[in-house]
Amino acid sequence: MADRIFADRGRAHEAAYTAEQHAHFNTLARRNRMLANWAAGLLDREGDQAYISEVMASHFIEAGDADLTGKLMADFAAAGVQMDEQTIHAKLNEFMLAAAAQEKGSA
Repeated sequence: MADRIFADRGRAHEAAYTAEQHAHFNTLARRNRMLANWAAGLLDREGDQAYISEVMASHFIEAGDADLTGKLMADFAAAGVQMDEQTIHAKLNEFMLAAAAQEKGSA
């Protein structure tokens, strides 16, 4: 009986962890889409879904946000758009808050 209780509790913790990880992934995806749309607008590529997908995919190159900010910095430099990493990080934070609020609203 005790084994069953512990097994049920373990499954409940696993399910909660899985749901939490799924929500976090969705929030990051929303944030990255917002960031990609923002960057596309500054690069005169607004509505360019291929570019937006490319930016979003760049986040999966390595852990953290360095790959994402590096891609955007390179894209801005290539287009002659003045940009600094602090602005990109501020936008990351702004969009993370907005994405988290949207995620909570859809839950």
